[in-house]
Amino acid sequence: MKNISISEYGYIYFEPPNNLTTKFTHNKLDTENEFKELYKSWENSEIIRRVLSFDGGKYFQAQNYVGIIQTQNLSIEILPKIYTKGKEENIRDIFINMLKVTLGLNSLKGNKANLHVTKNKNIFEGFISLFVNSVDELIKKGLKSSYIEKEDNQYFLKGKLKFNEHIKRNYVHKERFYVQFDEYMANRVENKLLKSTINLLLKKTNDYQNKKALRQQLFVFDDVNISQNYESDISKINMHRGMEYYELPLKFAKVFLKDKSFTSLRGKENVYALLFPMEKVFENYMEFVLNNSKEALGIKNILVNGRRNEYFLGSGKCKMARLQPDYLLEMKGSKDIVTDAKWKILDIKEDETKDCERVSISSNDVYQIFSYLHFYDCEYTAYLFVPQTIDFQKEVTFDYTLQVDQILKRSNKRIKVIPIDLNILKFNNHKLMLNIFEEKN
Repeated sequence: MKNISISEYGYIYFEPPNNLTTKFTHNKLDTENEFKELYKSWENSEIIRRVLSFDGGKYFQAQNYVGIIQTQNLSIEILPKIYTKGKEENIRDIFINMLKVTLGLNSLKGNKANLHVTKNKNIFEGFISLFVNSVDELIKKGLKSSYIEKEDNQYFLKGKLKFNEHIKRNYVHKERFYVQFDEYMANRVENKLLKSTINLLLKKTNDYQNKKALRQQLFVFDDVNISQNYESDISKINMHRGMEYYELPLKFAKVFLKDKSFTSLRGKENVYALLFPMEKVFENYMEFVLNNSKEALGIKNILVNGRRNEYFLGSGKCKMARLQPDYLLEMKGSKDIVTDAKWKILDIKEDETKDCERVSISSNDVYQIFSYLHFYDCEYTAYLFVPQTIDFQKEVTFDYTLQVDQILKRSNKRIKVIPIDLNILKFNNHKLMLNIFEEKN
């Protein structure tokens, strides 16, 4: 299977579009047959049509999803749009760190998957390796067994005789008994889901180490059946005392089997896709980072999407335009702070003629944050978090301008745009700098 990497909004093409730029990372298909295979998959898969746009040329453009798409002969990896060629490993590492946090895979005690197992692997293979690592840890501690109710035709009386079935089956075979009994075995739903995940990934992985490890694990689950209904079995998971070490591998299993991650899309038939919308990943990651930084930043409480029942417009008893800042921070001993997170690549350019800096910030974002600042009894500054890139590496503050008595005056309201260095956060235990909300004169 051929492996291809592009970035969000990058093109995968046999013949490039006219507007091909270096802002995103693109990749070329070697043959027209590869393009035809991808087109056929796109035509037959709603999942791929949501992720790759096609407008009639011999190319596709990725949208705002990150992850993997597998067709019969192609494995297309879509990386975050901060990716540039030559930086694949670091970007994958950053993304997997963010994903572990947002899926709740990073906060478990004592059983954290080590990121070294993902080295030199694409996002999909790296994620499989993390699952393999978690199952290895589980196997070391032993598969849990439980009493499973069974019915069978036995040569001896055991448990409860099922009289009607016994008469029907054993009219001739007087030496047998049709009975119902409990047997202590590993064939419980948690193990069924793990075996189903191992089985699925064996068919999808192209990595020799992953394939070898999954085969070894499948042998351990030899006495366990495959799950026949993922949704039903997931609802029956029983995380009682002593089952804590099952938590991590089962979280991975839910992602691969039934898209229980808030994010993933999974294809069918000859297409497999595991994809995550980066806006949601970044928003959830920044929520985790703020919670992780509460003590250092003096945050008392973090209200995600603002408070309940807060609307900007009203008509009688009707309310409209609900206010939903990403995070409203209730600070210790001071006013609330409005913060927002946008997964956007911003450019900053010096305007030498006017001795100022221009930033490619969206007008809609500016209006939205301005409405929050006026509605809430907040500090004068709102904070907008965006990913740091080569072209945008320093904080920029913008003052709002208002018209008073037909004169334009600078308002005391402002936005501070803060580029978040995801690489530093990775090594800083997902904590923000201490002075991020300090006002500089």
